[in-house]
Amino acid sequence: MPVTTEDYVAIADHLARYCWHVDEGNEEGWIALWAEDAVFAGVTPEPVQGREALRQIVRMGQASGPGKTRHVAANLMCDYQGGRDRVHASYYNYVTNWADGAKMTVMAMSKAQLVRSGEGWLIQRQDSAMLVA
Repeated sequence: MPVTTEDYVAIADHLARYCWHVDEGNEEGWIALWAEDAVFAGVTPEPVQGREALRQIVRMGQASGPGKTRHVAANLMCDYQGGRDRVHASYYNYVTNWADGAKMTVMAMSKAQLVRSGEGWLIQRQDSAMLVA
């Protein structure tokens, strides 16, 4: 079942913050978007689990230079799963790198499980399938 407009806007904002925080190297801001035991899979050889381990993803994004990598989350589709406190979100994750001129780094199909937490949402799991690398 598609989510309410209010939840859709909140999740779209959450994913925009995901992009901005990882691109700006804001480790604290980025890991705060995730559940404590969250899983990030499909980008590294093995899934990354837990907030502390997720720091390596931000550092990986900064490897070519601060602020040189840019993420765009697009074509967001959200559906409730088993009630209104869990959402399955599907979106395209387009990543560019501006270190040596503009170039596309990757286009991924991302699927995220989000859980309601207080007034907002947390990412419980994200799986990405790379279309171009």
